Amino acid sequence: MDHLPERLDLIATAEAGRVLRGRIPVAGLQRVLPSLVSDEGELQVELHLGKDLDGTCFLAGAIQGEIVLRCQRCMEGMTLPLELEFRLGLLRDESAMGKLSDCYEPLVVTAEPAYIADIVSDEVLLALPIVPLHKGSDECNASIKAYKPPQDEQRDNPFAVLAELKHKQ
Repeated sequence: MDHLPERLDLIATAEAGRVLRGRIPVAGLQRVLPSLVSDEGELQVELHLGKDLDGTCFLAGAIQGEIVLRCQRCMEGMTLPLELEFRLGLLRDESAMGKLSDCYEPLVVTAEPAYIADIVSDEVLLALPIVPLHKGSDECNASIKAYKPPQDEQRDNPFAVLAELKHKQ
């Protein structure tokens, strides 16, 4: 299937064993947007839902694309390529977490269909660097060298009024 639904019953789809492929616009990842410089572009998403030999329902996925973050060194936009893979064990409640295999990260599923964009957002947020920086300082140095500090200008001293009051006494 080359279409991603907006919402999906993850457990029922995993029990049926389905593969979903499609694109999600970066602008649709509401929780990721505050971290980005630009909301343009799309991410390619592939989701494999099924049951493993132990009977655990799972969601295995891959996300590819690019997002634009702000480099914290030069404050310019920087492109971060994404090639993410994840494996989530689908759980009906938190009590089953102890039984989940180590090859899965837990995802507690409610009776309501899940938003695919929320799952993708979570995985993208986990992949973001704590401090985004261009890989080489050369990319940043061009911006830093182009910076011209403002000319020294005479500004009124904010405490000048106090100095005048002191001299009047």
